[in-house]
Amino acid sequence: VEQTVTQAMLKGLEEIKKTHPVSEFYADGAIFSDEVVLTLTLSHGAQNLSATTVHASTDYEPGADPTISPGVALEKILGACVDAASAIFDYYLDPKSPIKIAQIADHSLGSLEEAPFDWTLIEKTQPPVWVKMYKTNPKLESLADDWLNKPDPEFVKQSESSVVTFEAEEFLEERLEAIKKARDGGGSSGHGGPIRH
Repeated sequence: VEQTVTQAMLKGLEEIKKTHPVSEFYADGAIFSDEVVLTLTLSHGAQNLSATTVHASTDYEPGADPTISPGVALEKILGACVDAASAIFDYYLDPKSPIKIAQIADHSLGSLEEAPFDWTLIEKTQPPVWVKMYKTNPKLESLADDWLNKPDPEFVKQSESSVVTFEAEEFLEERLEAIKKARDGGGSSGHGGPIRH
């Protein structure tokens, strides 16, 4: 998907790379029991928080058409999602319109003219696809989620140290209690008999 979109928008991407040399497309998506969702993002590099993302969604009914295999049907649906998301980017990556390229590269989503901020139906694709544009960076969000889900090595080290310290303190308290009982004649020191002096 990424290669197809990059090739289709090569001239516009070359224009945006004049100011943002590491700009690139990346794709993600999911297949649900009744829906296919494609996420297509134009990122300006790992150091840039800003990215422009288009979500494309369409209905998916496995086996709805008995004349088409489910794999071919899914490929057709995915193709429609790619076409719809690409059409949105194609509008803004017009090499003849530096203003649109600057808008998609640098400005807030609010500055984009005619952007589908709400779910908008694209009826030209077959099947019809709903699209929505965001100024988010899903790749960065995913990296942040991964980082947040990893345990902090220093915290783990402190926790392990705390557990060892707690167990050692607990052991010493039990031993001291046993020694006190043994001295008072009420038990053993834990070594099989009373302490003898």
